[in-house]
Amino acid sequence: MEKTFMETKGYTYKASIAEGSFGKVVKAESIHLKKLVAIKIIGLNRYTTVNREKFVTQEKEIIRTLKHPNIVKTYDVFESRSEMVYVVMELCIQGDVAKLISARGALDECFSCRLFKQLCLAIQYLHGIDIAHKDIKCENLLLDVHYNLKLCDFGFSEKLTYVDGKLVLSDTHCGTLQYAAPEILKNLSHNSKITDVWSMGIVLYKMLCGSLPFTTTNTTKLVQLQLKHNIKFPIGSSVSSQAKELIHSILHPVVEHRITVSRMLESRWVLKLTEEDSDEGTTTSRTASLSEIKEDKLTINNSDA
Repeated sequence: MEKTFMETKGYTYKASIAEGSFGKVVKAESIHLKKLVAIKIIGLNRYTTVNREKFVTQEKEIIRTLKHPNIVKTYDVFESRSEMVYVVMELCIQGDVAKLISARGALDECFSCRLFKQLCLAIQYLHGIDIAHKDIKCENLLLDVHYNLKLCDFGFSEKLTYVDGKLVLSDTHCGTLQYAAPEILKNLSHNSKITDVWSMGIVLYKMLCGSLPFTTTNTTKLVQLQLKHNIKFPIGSSVSSQAKELIHSILHPVVEHRITVSRMLESRWVLKLTEEDSDEGTTTSRTASLSEIKEDKLTINNSDA
């Protein structure tokens, strides 16, 4: 049924990529674009009427407007009579950062810095047009053929609003538990840009350490650990002091003291490693830190299908 409907829209099904509570993602060939694409298929019947308007409709509206090299391109959005939404996106053949870490362990600092800087630029762009992602995690950071980061999945994203020039705080508590800021877990009204920053800190820690800083799945205990601001690093890890300093400033439980995205880009760690990267004469398709990864290339499911 889905395959037949996709063909009427000019897309030939090739393989399944992923499946989850949101629906599924498949690989297809676009007759019009003459290349392979990824298609996210969302079943509207999975959502209540309120959530359908809040998340699905909002995602459709937001992704159409986004244009940034570190955000997955959306080519088309269409809907079937059986209440299925199809979002056609660029295909990122190297999988996602979570799978990369799962296969290779902690990433080296140069490569982590390169990916993290690209994430910062993507979020800086979003926040600059008053959009918060609200579900930043390693699984939502895709990698293209050159291992450039591409932020995806705007299912929880939010367009920020203002009244009399003042930001209206969000009361939508969504995202992924291990990446959620303490103010979200405590069900407080919050600035979604600042909670995005917290999630970025969890991503950076996982890239450098290969694991999460807080592993409990008990919400109460998780908040207690977050509020202590005592971030521990794996014994024997080679994480530099400058990287640790940056992570501490990102994962600050007091929102007023949490670092901004602009300041992350100006941090000693990012500037130092970016300068070293430039001195080595590297390019967008930098291969120095990726040689081992490319020997054991990570691809999405059935990428050769």
